[in-house]
Amino acid sequence: MRLTRCTALAVGIVVFGAVTLRGVRADAVDPCSLLSPDKVAAALGVPEVKTPGGTNRCVWVPKEYAPGAKSVTLQLMTEEGFAAQRTRPDVMPVTGIGDEAVQSTRIPVLTVKKGNLYFAVSVAGLPLNEAKAAEQSLAKQVGPGL
Repeated sequence: MRLTRCTALAVGIVVFGAVTLRGVRADAVDPCSLLSPDKVAAALGVPEVKTPGGTNRCVWVPKEYAPGAKSVTLQLMTEEGFAAQRTRPDVMPVTGIGDEAVQSTRIPVLTVKKGNLYFAVSVAGLPLNEAKAAEQSLAKQVGPGL
């Protein structure tokens, strides 16, 4: 039950901070194209993932989905949404990811600025430390060539 609340809170934070892109045209970026399905599957420790796609977010789940299963969400954000996440009292800076990144200390959400692309990555269904490590690994792989 607690995991479900944490997952809901993580998704809420990602959705709250996300609107449209600034600096990159929102219709020019497909969030599902920013990570390869095999990289997401490896991060979740499952053989295959699927995604229904979305306008400014992408959610990957195992092809053999069950309630409470693992998932990865990549949410595109605005510059303002990123700035708001940076000022939260429950985030810590993370080095080595994009131009700037902050990680929530309470729930697994990593918010990243890479050039003029702003996004948040959230992993659900893994223990907190594993989720944070998976988010950081995936964020490093987002948007090669952007």
